[in-house]
Amino acid sequence: MRTARAASGQRGSGTVLMAGTAVLLVAATAMTICLVGWLGSIRRAAQVADLAALAGARAQVATGRLRAGPGCAVAAATARANHAEMTSCSVDATEVDFVMAVTVRVEARPRVQIPQAPRFVYRTARAGPAAQR
Repeated sequence: MRTARAASGQRGSGTVLMAGTAVLLVAATAMTICLVGWLGSIRRAAQVADLAALAGARAQVATGRLRAGPGCAVAAATARANHAEMTSCSVDATEVDFVMAVTVRVEARPRVQIPQAPRFVYRTARAGPAAQR
């Protein structure tokens, strides 16, 4: 049987243990939310880059001017419509063939102020004939 003096020395230790566990749970949840948000931003940037490159390539082909077509302008408009910014666009073209490369920038989500955390995600996509990939 415990004495009254031994029992009073542990009084409140369960509260401290539960408070510490709650703090760890909140911190783990916050980090998980940030990680999932950043991974989602990476995927979104890749999808926007693919879409912009395909839209630009289609515009190049539709005009029939492979060297001086409107592909980069269409790719930039497509990126803007998807809440991204096109940072570079290049068309490597010959008389009969071309490859378009588009790089886009998407803001990383969630928008938290963590030191050294990336604010933007960059992804590049290429579009053109399958033989040149």
